[in-house]
Amino acid sequence: MSNELKGKRVVVTRASSQAGQLKLLLEARGADVLEVPTMRVFPPRTLDAQRDFVDSVSHVHTYDWLVFTSVNGVEQFFDAFFKAFKDARSIGGAKIAAVGPSTAAMIHSYRYAVDLMPSVYVAEELVREFADKESVENLTMMWVRGAETRGVVAGGLAALGAIVDECIAYETAPETEDVTGDRKRMNDEGADYILFANSAGARNFFESGNVLPRGCKVASIGKITSQTLRDLGQVVAVEAAESTMESLVDAICVD
Repeated sequence: MSNELKGKRVVVTRASSQAGQLKLLLEARGADVLEVPTMRVFPPRTLDAQRDFVDSVSHVHTYDWLVFTSVNGVEQFFDAFFKAFKDARSIGGAKIAAVGPSTAAMIHSYRYAVDLMPSVYVAEELVREFADKESVENLTMMWVRGAETRGVVAGGLAALGAIVDECIAYETAPETEDVTGDRKRMNDEGADYILFANSAGARNFFESGNVLPRGCKVASIGKITSQTLRDLGQVVAVEAAESTMESLVDAICVD
């Protein structure tokens, strides 16, 4: 255990169900961690969306590729998959692509391998990886995504000739309640850093009227999130070298 962040108060804005890993990484460096989640994650809300999701899962064995771009998508998809099927082999011959080590790790937790992952952990690079390494013309792909996710993957893969179906696995909404009590602590006691792991979290935080404590530095997991923060009028003091939780923690340690 090291103490680079001893005496520093760091705000984590991930959804409560996902904050654990980042919190542990920060606490291992000596930080006092506040959890101020900016979003809630839940299954599709409408009956039509729920039916579409279940139908997509039930036909998973007909696809050449499954594409996952978030931990949330992996969790929602495989929870539904194992309710529909008792045998993991029911996934058929589908290969699996993932964006980022966290998403890949969640796939591995269900005992599946990842066949393709870009070296830079953003959707644009996943499309480039397919363009460089695979011919996807006429291959069928299921992209498992959230309702609010950018359309980069579907558009990019379709442009390469793939037949892409979009599986809406979950929705998100801004978290308006102080579910941990740490938002009050942040406002009352201040903080040294606030960490944003995605653009949606950044938008939810600032568009909900939250204000940064005086002197609090903004840290971003990568270029896309950083641009979103700048569009929101924020100064990004720290940006991770790679789009991972570990790299984000390393970046604030050397700031």
